[in-house]
Amino acid sequence: MRSFLNQVEVKKDQNKIRIKDLAHKIKKTGETPTLFSLNEFDFPIVSGLLSTRELFAASLGINPSNIIKHISEKINHPRNYKIVKKADFLEDTIEIDENTNLDGLIPLIDFYGGKRYTTSTIVGAIIPSEERQNISFHRMMYLGKNQFAIRIVAQRHLDKAYTEKINNNEELDIAIIVGVHPAIEISASFSVPNLDEYKLASAFLDGLELYKLPNGILVPKDSEFVMEGKITNGLAKEGPFIDLTGTADIVRQQPILKVNRLYHKTNPIFRTILPSGKEHKILMGIPQEPRIYNYLSNTISTIKNVVLTQGGCSWLHAIVQIQKKTEGDPKNAILAALAAHPSLKRVVVVDEDIDINNAEDVEWAIATRVQADKDILMVPNSKGSSLDPSSNDSITCKWGIDATKPLKDNEEYNKVEF
Repeated sequence: MRSFLNQVEVKKDQNKIRIKDLAHKIKKTGETPTLFSLNEFDFPIVSGLLSTRELFAASLGINPSNIIKHISEKINHPRNYKIVKKADFLEDTIEIDENTNLDGLIPLIDFYGGKRYTTSTIVGAIIPSEERQNISFHRMMYLGKNQFAIRIVAQRHLDKAYTEKINNNEELDIAIIVGVHPAIEISASFSVPNLDEYKLASAFLDGLELYKLPNGILVPKDSEFVMEGKITNGLAKEGPFIDLTGTADIVRQQPILKVNRLYHKTNPIFRTILPSGKEHKILMGIPQEPRIYNYLSNTISTIKNVVLTQGGCSWLHAIVQIQKKTEGDPKNAILAALAAHPSLKRVVVVDEDIDINNAEDVEWAIATRVQADKDILMVPNSKGSSLDPSSNDSITCKWGIDATKPLKDNEEYNKVEF
């Protein structure tokens, strides 16, 4: 993480603030990369490292226009990592038990509803049936002492590892990682079958060094904070929490996690991500774009680009840019996109002359190239996203807009130059 902090412009807010004011302070900065000083801790906390597509691309050492191509190439060509015997986070090791108050050791933030959370926590675990390790982001709600309620989404990789262990009357050994290079955070945001996220991160970074903890879990050697723990068969209420849409997620029963060891660097830097903020959306949305693009390319060989829009929570709305060859191409693209990312609710298809990263340009295409009675496709009673509060138990009406110009007699649809 520190190498990236030296690479980009990071503001340093020298005025100490209360931890309860941190979320408002982050929002007030517009989520620009900022180091904050807290009254309650003698180390800083950083946010905003991946708050724009430009920062996302910078963390991978590429131009924003090459994000999809670059990610696809690295997924197809992962790189082995190296296991080392030393790590800087071993400088401070604290044994944790049921009498330890973790909120005095790490920042736990009340974003909403009086519940304190970590939001930047990456959890590493071994999937028993696959004999491989997975890393993924998981929010954790503090229950007191050394315990958290960890949000685990059903049918994802950590859920598989946890379920296999619990069904065998065992607890799941895990590592909790905070403060790593953004390329590792990006890798942990992917959910690809049989993907080794560390090998993807190694491909992004041209090499990655990992340290094996006593419980057998691998973690990046340059991590700022690391915790060892176990996910138990106990359950606790988790939430409320601000979800990706900016609305309140429901309270649900989730597994209890117990921490038994904490490591951190001397003079560490903690990391946080604002719920439903720009970083949250970037980390959720951009990793989906290569998958949508590759799926679409099998239907529309002339696809040019795909973007999940921030206004659509980087999850529910997409813009697809194509080189139109036949009048049926846009509707095929709409249906293919909805199939590629089942959470999508709306797809807008545009021509090559439209900048899909410019919301005003896309709206211009809708305003000047769309007639609702023939250019809008609806797919009612479809399974959508549970994040959409307007859905009925995830059942929604999906729709697409063909905002392309006709192939023939289309001169009047073109912008003219001064």
